Amino acid sequence: MVECPKCHAENRDDSKFCGNCAAPLSPLDAASISQTKTLEAPVQVLKPGTLIAGKYKIIEEIGRGGMGVV
Repeated sequence: MVECPKCHAENRDDSKFCGNCAAPLSPLDAASISQTKTLEAPVQVLKPGTLIAGKYKIIEEIGRGGMGVV
C-alpha cells in the first residue's frame, strides 16, 4: 500500500493518484513525461510580382500570423 503525501490515505501500489484527494502519489520520472519537438520548416517568401499556378499574381502581403502569411 502507498500512503498519500497530502491526506495520508492508503492507496494500492499501482495507483498514480490518491483515490481520496487525487494528489499524485509519486513524482513524475523522465520516462513518463511526454516530450515533443517543434519542427521548424524553412519559410518560402513570395515576392510581389510572383505568378502562382500561371494565373495568380502576388501583389502585397495583407496579413501575418502563427499559421502563415496572406
